[in-house]
Amino acid sequence: MHFVIVSYVFPPSNEIGGRRWAKFSQEISTKGHKVTVVSTREKVDASWYKNNFSPIKFKLISKNYPEWLTGYTKNFLQKIFYKLYTKVYSPFLKENLFDKGYAWKSQMFKALEETEASEPIDVLIVTGAPFSLLYYGAEFKKLHPKIYLISDFRDPWTWGSYYGFPNLSEKKKRFQTLCENETIKVSDVVTFPTAHMGNFLKSMYPKENSKFYLLPHAFEPNKFAVHDFSQKRIGFIYGGSLYPGIDGYLKRLSAIVKSNPNEEFIWDIFTGTKYPLIDENFANGKVKMHGFIPEVDLFQKINAAAAYLVFFPETDKDLISTKFFEIIFAQTPILYIGEEGDVAKFIRENKCGVHILPKNMELELPKYLNANVPFEPGYFDVTKYTFENVTNEFLQHINFIKKIKGPNN
Repeated sequence: MHFVIVSYVFPPSNEIGGRRWAKFSQEISTKGHKVTVVSTREKVDASWYKNNFSPIKFKLISKNYPEWLTGYTKNFLQKIFYKLYTKVYSPFLKENLFDKGYAWKSQMFKALEETEASEPIDVLIVTGAPFSLLYYGAEFKKLHPKIYLISDFRDPWTWGSYYGFPNLSEKKKRFQTLCENETIKVSDVVTFPTAHMGNFLKSMYPKENSKFYLLPHAFEPNKFAVHDFSQKRIGFIYGGSLYPGIDGYLKRLSAIVKSNPNEEFIWDIFTGTKYPLIDENFANGKVKMHGFIPEVDLFQKINAAAAYLVFFPETDKDLISTKFFEIIFAQTPILYIGEEGDVAKFIRENKCGVHILPKNMELELPKYLNANVPFEPGYFDVTKYTFENVTNEFLQHINFIKKIKGPNN
């Protein structure tokens, strides 16, 4: 089969969302399928993709979305443009201006039509956010009904709290709801990474339940060097984005560390997120900020750390991170601070760490400052979540759906 995967971001970009389908595309390719990726152009030449993703083909197009529209303006002129677009231009649009794909449709269609003309598409996978891409995928499917469309909801769409959705006008929210409805109606399969998202979708769209499929986050075990567990593991570690909404938790962490100076608290954070709150004096200098490092290097450090410390805002209490499976594979305990939800339930039921409610931080956190967090090795079978195993089950499901629907869909 010829799989075409549309993902707005893709390596070498470090933006959230690119990694999931970068890995799945490679696994699908290794199973003998042809794979073409449609994504945005990065500052590398064609040889980089050939060296890292051969024999996958790429159709790379411009982002068509100014960086200053994300809110990170670099000069006075960009600030003016931002104000004009968000305050003057946006009210006349039905689309969400903060959806990076809102002006991507013509380029995406051109890339897909060229691909379809040269080598017919059997399976089209579109992943969102940006959610507009999911809707464009449904529109393309209407033009080519024989194509099997898989819409991958990486994040909540109309019921989410990111991408500016809560602040949209009622008119814009109605349009987003219409787009989501049409996407699910037209799709052959709708995937999502967590059971919580699946349950929500099933409750919203009970007539479409047969389309829903849990495609969990997965990991690569070969990224991990064999760890010598006879060596002492030291300190906490965290790798990834620092999410909005955790400032209050971090300030309380700093106060708790300062109140317990005799505990051997160390926390190394590896992130591409700028976070001014954490400076050299934060928590008596015991929290160190480091820039982004390659995945292989990060997980070597996770292997050597005593525990993984993570704070989630309330909006993410049900979103089980990709990294959790990798952390468990490394037999590194997780200390999670956040509200009760699927994340807390996952850690508790699988005996892979400790959950502390934010309201209990002052009472419970001091006993774990030395990174002595309980963990029961082997209790949770993380090998089910390797990219190889998850991809095998995914391909079996696609073949099953194709047989049910028949060759003409």
